[in-house]
Amino acid sequence: MLAATAACGGSGGSAAPADSKTLTIATSDGLGFDPKDAQPGYFDQYLQPVYDSLVRPDAKGNPSPNLATSWQYDANRTTLTMRLRSGVTFTDGTPFDAQAVKANLEHTKSGTSTTAGQLALVDTVTATGADQVALHLTKPDPSLLPNLGASAGMMASPKAIAGGRLKTDPVGTGPYTLDASATTSGSSYTFVRNPGYWNKADYPFGRVVVKVVTDGTAILNGLRSGQFSAGAILSTKDGPTAEKAGLHVLYYPNGDLEALYFYDKAGTIVPALANPKVRQAINFAINRDAIVKARTLGKVGPTTQMFSISADNGIYDPALDTAYPYDPAKARQLLTEAGYPNGFEVTVPDWSAVAPEVMAPLNQDLEAIGIRLKLDAGPQLQVYTNTLQGKYAMGWQPYDDNRPWDLTQYQLKTDAPWNPLHYNDPTVNQLIGQIQLSEGDQQLQYYRQLNRYLVEQAWSAPLSPAIFAYATAKDVTASPVAYTKRPPLWTYRPAA
Repeated sequence: MLAATAACGGSGGSAAPADSKTLTIATSDGLGFDPKDAQPGYFDQYLQPVYDSLVRPDAKGNPSPNLATSWQYDANRTTLTMRLRSGVTFTDGTPFDAQAVKANLEHTKSGTSTTAGQLALVDTVTATGADQVALHLTKPDPSLLPNLGASAGMMASPKAIAGGRLKTDPVGTGPYTLDASATTSGSSYTFVRNPGYWNKADYPFGRVVVKVVTDGTAILNGLRSGQFSAGAILSTKDGPTAEKAGLHVLYYPNGDLEALYFYDKAGTIVPALANPKVRQAINFAINRDAIVKARTLGKVGPTTQMFSISADNGIYDPALDTAYPYDPAKARQLLTEAGYPNGFEVTVPDWSAVAPEVMAPLNQDLEAIGIRLKLDAGPQLQVYTNTLQGKYAMGWQPYDDNRPWDLTQYQLKTDAPWNPLHYNDPTVNQLIGQIQLSEGDQQLQYYRQLNRYLVEQAWSAPLSPAIFAYATAKDVTASPVAYTKRPPLWTYRPAA
């Protein structure tokens, strides 16, 4: 078992050079170090010490240069040509070049993870020069470039890929290398500086230790004692406690959305949900203000839109948030008009262990108009799996990957994984197609039309943007980046 490493938050040696300090991050364990197996989001901190990505997201989530220094689409937006940074090598001495990019993208696409799925529209990759590569797409992909700023664009040594050892022995061009002698798989991972790294200034800490901790109380206690430099506060309610302990606390929305999702809009399991008036009634029945205040301590307001304000992408329309004010009488009237004056019963996944401040009032609000929720409890992983397999007609959850195009691909289109009963809406499909083939202001107008249609049809019952609370020790700062679950490694700095 690896001995605990002193966090820079607890070192007390603020006068020491930053390069001599250790940054200790409490986070979830990954699925191994092979990018093709990665699930983007929560596990990125586990990969970022070793791997650079082709592009880097700026504060708003837009792609900026990294291993790729420039890029351009052709007129049809089906060929993306990228100019690559020269003089970069992997830590095993292999040069980073166009052939390496080709090997990585083909390898990552071969996986079955969400990351692999983000490369689904990449048909072929061609090295058009030592420092230039062309990605040929079957159709335009509005999210491809941003996704190349996370696990889909992370670059591993082609030798390590060919050797089949990336899962446990990562080799990248990144700022650090894995120190196997100071690492215990599933418990603690130690990364030491890559002396030949091309961008050392963005990574001031001499060593990074990633501790696998999933219990929120343990993370908070470790931050307060100085065992950890940084970690997620798993409940927003613990934020004030962390602040009183002198920790820096970030509260930020990252594009995720918490909502009561209607999976069965065709009425296959619960016929009532096929009627838009029933779905609208549920929206009117929910006291969003009360739920969101309890859930987020007032750090964010409620919304009725799937494209939420937190993304700052021009799609959100403030006027739409007045569509469903809390109005139980209106809800009961709509149920009566739809032919359900006495309501109905529906089985939903029970997330009370994760969000009791949501599940209890939702149950109460819907019961008040005659809709009786039958909570299906069980292990969280099983409830999650059951949802994906189409067992439930509706259910609350926070939804990840809420970049606008990703939302259409993972929630809205007929074969989307989070459209588990494969609801087919011709209007939605038409607008998705128009979004895919357009850009700029025209694309934004199609997104806005789609957003309004989803609200009017009560496609779901959004509650609020998901708020993340993240804490760092007194002598460490970090910055959130749009659409990321945790502050990226390059944003960490010793506090002034």
